[in-house]
Amino acid sequence: MINETLHIRFIPIFEDREFIEAANEYALIWREEGNRILDVIQKVTNLTFIESRIAAVVYDGVSFSGRSPKDIMKIRFSYDTENKKATLVHELSHRLLFNLINKPDTDEHQTLFLFLYDVWIELYGDEFANKMVETEKVRDEKYFTAWSFALSFTKEQRREKFTEFLGIYK
Repeated sequence: MINETLHIRFIPIFEDREFIEAANEYALIWREEGNRILDVIQKVTNLTFIESRIAAVVYDGVSFSGRSPKDIMKIRFSYDTENKKATLVHELSHRLLFNLINKPDTDEHQTLFLFLYDVWIELYGDEFANKMVETEKVRDEKYFTAWSFALSFTKEQRREKFTEFLGIYK
């Protein structure tokens, strides 16, 4: 099913077969699961996306949501399907936080991880969520710290903490 709320165009950075295939796989994930992904993210956070169109470059580098709705999203081409799904949800979740005024003294990943884990569970189950957390924790010290922070709370406590963080942003 095509998502009519938010259109994402996946653009391979090179015309190489592997980049084109990766862009096509991201596009297929979005076509098949985009509505559900958006619904779950928005339900868990009680926020809505401010964008209707996103350009996502599929390239060989660290995935990056951009810093504003005007920025291009960048996503790694070489992930397996599970990691592509997790990355797409992760980067879209960053973009959802564009709704908020970024405070320099808050860790965006700590805020993000207060809801991302629960989004992953609702979308793909506990095993998937736990596997993706472990995958992300070894990527970077800031991820390890942010995931440790977020998962030190129960689901209800994460929701309360996220609501508290929302108040900080306003």
